Amino acid sequence: MHWADVIAQELATRSDVHFVATGITPSGHIHVGNMREILTGDTVVRSLKNFDESLDVTLYYIGDTIDPLRKVYPFLDDSYGDYVGMSLHEITCPCGSHDNYAEHFLQPFFQALDILNVKYEPLFTHKLYAEGRYADSIRALIQQKDLVKQILVDLSGRALPEDWFPYNPKCESCRRITSTRVKGFEDPYVIYFCECGNEGKANINKDDGKLPWRLDWPARWNFLGVTCEPYGKDHATVGGSYDTGKAIMEQIFAGSAPYSVIYEWIQLKGKGAMASSTGVVVTAVEMLDITPPEVLRFIMVKSNPGKHIDFDPGLGILTLVDELDRYERIYYDLEEGDDPEDQKRTYELSQIIEPQSEFPRQIPYRHLVNLIQIEDDWGAVLSRLKRAEHFEKLTEFEKEKLKGRLNCVRNWLSSFAPEMVKFKVQDEMPSIELSNDQIAFIQKLTDYLRNDPWESEVLHDRIYAVSKEMNAI
Repeated sequence: MHWADVIAQELATRSDVHFVATGITPSGHIHVGNMREILTGDTVVRSLKNFDESLDVTLYYIGDTIDPLRKVYPFLDDSYGDYVGMSLHEITCPCGSHDNYAEHFLQPFFQALDILNVKYEPLFTHKLYAEGRYADSIRALIQQKDLVKQILVDLSGRALPEDWFPYNPKCESCRRITSTRVKGFEDPYVIYFCECGNEGKANINKDDGKLPWRLDWPARWNFLGVTCEPYGKDHATVGGSYDTGKAIMEQIFAGSAPYSVIYEWIQLKGKGAMASSTGVVVTAVEMLDITPPEVLRFIMVKSNPGKHIDFDPGLGILTLVDELDRYERIYYDLEEGDDPEDQKRTYELSQIIEPQSEFPRQIPYRHLVNLIQIEDDWGAVLSRLKRAEHFEKLTEFEKEKLKGRLNCVRNWLSSFAPEMVKFKVQDEMPSIELSNDQIAFIQKLTDYLRNDPWESEVLHDRIYAVSKEMNAI
């Protein structure tokens, strides 16, 4: 069985209602590595609905918009030093086109999710706090703060300061969350003083502050009723945030932690794990510019979440599309697979819409890379393809698929393609000198091609045959 179907079967035995949660702190560019979480969650949701259509399943995408800016990242100018410690939704947009810093990074990501046909409910933590959704959980944590502190210390092995408090107020003067200290609690107010000199009180029924991450996570499990959550391996270490969250959920909220789906990192070839903070990224938008959306889904769906993925936006893109095309042929029983049932299911889960009833004719990505460099024009490309009999009549679906691939190939050539695959057809004969062997090769090939049909397989075979005849290979 496909890994997502295994998870779906297990979840279906537990409940008829499921809330699958995914999310991110939008402190930087949301990249292909980040996509693993939401697409893993979406794949589980699709499998649940396929397993039993009567199941009530919701996918949450939670933007941690109330989280503070931790530092001035390499992609920010020095002026953002003034915002360190402030909530992301209260910080100026880097490009000036969005309402705030968080929206600057979330909006293009949400557009990418729409292209990928991910059906989700977006939630933003600053709004959840402002609406009082966290209030009861915050109150319970404060009322049992000694037990909460003991849980964190025992499981994480980390000491906490004497004045530790399970809530971080936001200073109403400097607007920072990271510079306040708590003096006391008079429900619903947390009394605080700030490094800036201000003293005040934060209302736990509003977005006047936030819980530390290790408490925020189980709190949202509690009031959202989360039943399944994919999360990165950094949270899954012994004594990590999942372990402490599970204990908080059980001992403070008298509930159960969600079903875990732990995922590995996506490594960018030659650079290591993708991270917004270091600028080692290929963003979700960039990925969808250079390859069809099915390919991005395919990357995540074909590998068990526990396996790390090596991602190469150069030649690796061509290999990925070739592999997806192979899975498509297996799906339509045109090629034998190594594990056909799993490969067919992988193909299904990779698709943006339901698979076509009949095999959609394939135009190899590598072939398009060559065609578009010969003449970058839709009509010319279509004309060249029609010279091959099997491309004479394309359906509307096939035409749209071809147009999408051509656009992606064009973007890939301009942004990630290695120089070795790039070429330009010269308008005039260049001034070059050929060796006697090269001249002989061209003459012999020309003699053959005068009588041969100009079809891709014939051309390929002739070039190979002449090369072998002249001991060039």
